[in-house]
Amino acid sequence: MKIKIPLLAGIIILPFITLFGQQDTTVYIEEILVQAEKSDKILQTNISASEIELNNPRDAGEIFKDQAGFGIVKRGNYAQEPVLRGFKYEQLNVLIDGGTKSTAACPNRMDPAISQISPDEIEKVEVIRGPYSVRYGATMGGILNVISRKPVHMDELKIRGSLEGGFESNGSNLYSNLHVLAIDKKYDAAFNASWKDFGNYESGSGEEIASAFKRLGYSLKLGYNPKQNQRIQLSWRQGFGRDILHAGLPMDADEDNSSMVSLDYSVTNLSASLLSFKTKVYGSFVDHEMSNKRRPNTAIVDAVSITDATVIGGRAELSLKGGTNDILYIGIDANSTQKDGTRHRIVYKNVCTTPPTVFDPPKEFDDLVFQDSKVDDFGVFAENRLQIHENLMWMTGIRLDVVTASIRNPAADFIELYGGTIEDNTDINPGATTALTWKKGDGPELQWAVGRGVRSAEITERYINHFTVGMDAHEYVGNPNLKPEVNYQTDLRIEQDFKGTTAYANVFYSFIENYISAFVDSTLPRKYMPCMEPKFAKRFINVDESFMTGFEVGVQVTFVKKILVDVNAGYTYAQNVTMDEPLPEVPPLMVNATIYYKTEKLQTGIKGRIATEQNRVATSFSETATPGFSVFDFLFSFQPIKLLEIKFSVTNILNQNYAEHLSRPYKNMDSPSLYYEPGRSFNVGAKLMF
Repeated sequence: MKIKIPLLAGIIILPFITLFGQQDTTVYIEEILVQAEKSDKILQTNISASEIELNNPRDAGEIFKDQAGFGIVKRGNYAQEPVLRGFKYEQLNVLIDGGTKSTAACPNRMDPAISQISPDEIEKVEVIRGPYSVRYGATMGGILNVISRKPVHMDELKIRGSLEGGFESNGSNLYSNLHVLAIDKKYDAAFNASWKDFGNYESGSGEEIASAFKRLGYSLKLGYNPKQNQRIQLSWRQGFGRDILHAGLPMDADEDNSSMVSLDYSVTNLSASLLSFKTKVYGSFVDHEMSNKRRPNTAIVDAVSITDATVIGGRAELSLKGGTNDILYIGIDANSTQKDGTRHRIVYKNVCTTPPTVFDPPKEFDDLVFQDSKVDDFGVFAENRLQIHENLMWMTGIRLDVVTASIRNPAADFIELYGGTIEDNTDINPGATTALTWKKGDGPELQWAVGRGVRSAEITERYINHFTVGMDAHEYVGNPNLKPEVNYQTDLRIEQDFKGTTAYANVFYSFIENYISAFVDSTLPRKYMPCMEPKFAKRFINVDESFMTGFEVGVQVTFVKKILVDVNAGYTYAQNVTMDEPLPEVPPLMVNATIYYKTEKLQTGIKGRIATEQNRVATSFSETATPGFSVFDFLFSFQPIKLLEIKFSVTNILNQNYAEHLSRPYKNMDSPSLYYEPGRSFNVGAKLMF
């Protein structure tokens, strides 16, 4: 792997280190919001570290499993990917620590961006449900900002940390995590390392599910506060996945190696009118290797794909005080995404002849995966928050992105398909949003937001060439001429805090122009194994009109300060108007319920997830209906002494045999099957704190 740490970081940041004087304030770099006032949070919800730790997710994608409005795309037991309402993949803007971006190197998304941070190092996740912020890159369907742990400074040197390990019976799974934090008045260093070795689990019916994986990851965050109102921060993170089985895909991941580096500078309270300045540069580098060596068709063809993806970018933002109740954010951001790779095939026999032709020696071929392609995005933005009245806040934002896509090594048949030449494609994407928030005294908080979010096609949608990258068995062919997707969305939310109770309801409607999808093209015959079904490939196209609408509701009640009941539900109705069928990969109506009893030393509870049948499916993607299910978990943790916590849980208590709707069914396996979830598992763990 070639790691190029951008030298631009020093040029941008260093001149500001000594430029500004000291003010009495605390600097936070990672969060989306500068102020913590509730009214600033336009359709934003947070997932806390305590909630994440209690659920002990396998990866960062699984964190969203019991959140209202979310579903999880599962291709294997690792690298699960969230779907918000019906928005997925690049329709969601996934950030790490307020701006760092990454991308999957695998064309089948075995390594989505969200999987490249360990859940053990996450302090919280901020979720914005729609195109309601223009400050953090082009956003179409929502923002997921994953924030790693940050220090609280001390007057003298302190070293703190924790060591955790555990075992899960279903799969004989082992996991461990180490976190160490060294802090004093100006300096801090945080180190986190995690290791997981998971085996194949059994479903509720006793079927062994190909789901094993191994992962080792670590991160290092170094911070320096030269003055109280300034912070410089260097973050470095690496993850190493091995032997990750993806039964829902044609191949398994032999290796997945990711590295991320970012350098941040932030300063606040520069003057009466200049509130803050933040800048960030970052790089993300992913190497991925996958093969079919564990699959039944390896006797016909031995295939190994080696791919890589690089994202280099940065952002700079000023916040200005225009008046007593007026804050303006202005800034720029840019990122460059590059992908390349080759699939090497050793073909032993041609099964399209009768009888099959055996090759001796075998024939070898190299196929271009991403055809050395690149997408560059440069954006400018302005977002204003005006407190019109003590009870009313008005937010407005505008954004302009210039997106340029290019292909540098096109395959001969791909360039012929598009007339013998493929020019660079440039999109000019304007976005805008506005929102009103009303809150009077102890009354309910009302929010109404409208936004226009735009997303240009990503590299796979533009430049993939006859690879099976979808949820069905078709080969897919990219389209360099795709128009950007445009999402016109509105949300209305009401939230009320009573004594010991919080309740909310949110309804939304989204109208999407030029929705990017793929449909069978009878002029594109199957390229590899042409005698096999399906006979024709799919080409990515724009769908003129689509829409989504739905709701999320929830209530949280606390009794006698020790018992917490939390219930939420979400549903999305999504329709491809042009093709007159449902949009694919939309979660069903989901209800999540928990009841916890918590004291200073003990926490225990029952958690339940209830899903209805999903029969609104896209038959053009071979999507099938899935039955509903109810599954319950028991969770327990006890802290006998200050430095030790003991954990015990039973997941899927009733040993239900069920599959999530968004889980991919088996592909290229010995026998067909749904990707069933784990059956009952007994789990134990311990955490030592120092």
